[in-house]
Amino acid sequence: MTSFGEKLKSLRVDVKRLTLAEAANQLNVPRSNLNNWERGIAKPSLETLGKLAIFYNTTVDYLVGLDKNRQSETMVLYEALPKIYRERIDDLVRDYTELARLKKL
Repeated sequence: MTSFGEKLKSLRVDVKRLTLAEAANQLNVPRSNLNNWERGIAKPSLETLGKLAIFYNTTVDYLVGLDKNRQSETMVLYEALPKIYRERIDDLVRDYTELARLKKL
């Protein structure tokens, strides 16, 4: 079974093709923190775990070992859509998020 740290490193190197410094910069976390997470010395906070999942286009369940699939079925279907439809979905999500923020739903 692949550890949390091994998954993080694989996502950084094999999927995003980033150096440790580049990924840490884009995630806005100290390089040493990311290095420690990848090496299994430390674990990120729950908030940061969510940010890592978003950054690496995966799920928290995958990162923590509850799901073997790197992407959710919904994300696989979304990415298979033509660009025009993905853009429409993105616009709807942005609009709903803004509406929810304004109405505090």
